[in-house]
Amino acid sequence: MKMTIVTDSNGNVLGAIQGHALSETRDGVEATVSFAPGHSTHMIEVDDDLATVDDVDEFQARLRKHLQQHQQQHQQQQP
Repeated sequence: MKMTIVTDSNGNVLGAIQGHALSETRDGVEATVSFAPGHSTHMIEVDDDLATVDDVDEFQARLRKHLQQHQQQHQQQQP
């Protein structure tokens, strides 16, 4: 499943949005999600069952795990 994870300038996870689209238009109305300066968005793939996790601590721990894996892969790809 695609998720966009939002972090602050210190790398703390602030939240997540299912999917990679931060804007949508319906019936002529457009809505866009934006974040304050210093915040970062990370578009990653996560386990499909993450959408069903009800425990906040577990959800955030799994988000952090996926984010760390994503960042490690991204660093390895840098020249």
